[in-house]
Amino acid sequence: MIILVFAVSCEKENDNLDKVDNASPPSNVSATFDITTDNSGLVSIIPTAEGVTKYWVLFGDSEYETPAEYGVNETITHIYGEGVYTVVITAVGISGSTASYQQELNITFRPPENLVVTIVQDATNPYLVSVSANALYATIMDIYFGDVPDEEPVHAMPDSVITHVYEEPGDYIITVVAKSGGEATTTASDTITISGASDPVNLPIDFESMTVNYAFNDFGNVVSAVIDNPDASGINTSSKVAESIKTSGAETWAGTFLTLENPIDFTVNNIFKVKVWSPTVNAVVKLKVENKDDGNIAYEVDQTTTVSNQWEELSYDFSAISLTDEYQKVVIFFDFGNPGDGSSYYFDDIKLVPGDLPLFWPIENFEGEIPAFISFGNISDIEVIANPDPSGANITENVAKMIKTAGSETWAGAFFEVDSPLDLNNYKKVKVATWSPATGIIVKLKLENQDASITHEVDISATTANAWEELIYDFSSAPAADYIRIVIFFDFGNPGDDSVYYFDEFELTN
Repeated sequence: MIILVFAVSCEKENDNLDKVDNASPPSNVSATFDITTDNSGLVSIIPTAEGVTKYWVLFGDSEYETPAEYGVNETITHIYGEGVYTVVITAVGISGSTASYQQELNITFRPPENLVVTIVQDATNPYLVSVSANALYATIMDIYFGDVPDEEPVHAMPDSVITHVYEEPGDYIITVVAKSGGEATTTASDTITISGASDPVNLPIDFESMTVNYAFNDFGNVVSAVIDNPDASGINTSSKVAESIKTSGAETWAGTFLTLENPIDFTVNNIFKVKVWSPTVNAVVKLKVENKDDGNIAYEVDQTTTVSNQWEELSYDFSAISLTDEYQKVVIFFDFGNPGDGSSYYFDDIKLVPGDLPLFWPIENFEGEIPAFISFGNISDIEVIANPDPSGANITENVAKMIKTAGSETWAGAFFEVDSPLDLNNYKKVKVATWSPATGIIVKLKLENQDASITHEVDISATTANAWEELIYDFSSAPAADYIRIVIFFDFGNPGDDSVYYFDEFELTN
């Protein structure tokens, strides 16, 4: 019995040793520097890293220097004379593996001169700013963003870029203090206006934009806001959603609405779809549209939740709405008919789709005018030929043929463009018929906008050899864009070997 326990103990020790030996080296090694402005040359260094147990530091001011050892979370101080030094910080992990970071320090006691500060507001997030600064004779920059009392500055190296996110709109004074080792400093300030989100609301509404002003108009003691998705799962893995809290004692008719930039066009699209999350089943979720100025001009439809504590998509039929009136407000009520009890409800992805939306929407079947293919990665040109195997999942006449030429790149493929953007608002998936000589290969499908600045790709492994199969690619998480370019890769990740592949019947589907 003792021998058994001893053996198990040794095994556990060996497991622990293996875990130590195989531990990853430290990562994200960096450091924050500061210098006292008293002509002493005293520099403070706070190193940081992930997976670190200790640090070795070379201060760079001695020809025969040996590394000094410091603990995690220790503030390191060192006195420098005037000069330019390279500080090398080595992070040591639990297995003894290391990762290094180095920083040049320019130590002088002359006052900084010619301070130049660059402030850039982010084009996507109106609350995000980037600040960088440089000055002659400067060692450290202290940056104040002006949004909190008794603010501690951010210490930055000259020319490094520091980002900051403001919490509220307003005018803020950004101040940069350039410091050398001397008592004199140089300061520059500028006022920045954080205007917040100001773009109008338009359908579809997904609450992801930081520039759109989702100005909720709550009534009946409902409180609504855009928040992080509290349950990013199932049919809704998006980052942001809307929350409506039906506070305790809220009116039975309590709800909220958004005002759109323009009246809603119901001439073609007349089915609303909304993703909702409710803590209870059988809760009435009423959707209503109203005239911007006259609340008597309105139309509403009720739906009932069928699941609790998970996302579901509700559909609302507005096909009977009057086309002579204008509707610009979208109103939503949760648990309509019951007073509030403090429950939170969530909603997202409000869109208007055609009432008679077909199950499949054709993209390209190579039976008419052949699209212009662009091949890349050293493969042969794409050909459209008679279907060599009209059976099973594809009996059409014409198909596209790709030969992945021997020695071609692992990422070789081809693309073509469509005349109008793919409708990923109403359809979330792309179906393709493919023919491969082998199973298990990756068939990658990628969508791109006109200049390929926005892309999204999905991988599927072929499950059938020497026969047609339908592959369905889910693009529900693709960022919003006008996708007109369709890119396909066969046996992605492996170089070409002259294998022949066929593809056909591109369609949108759900």
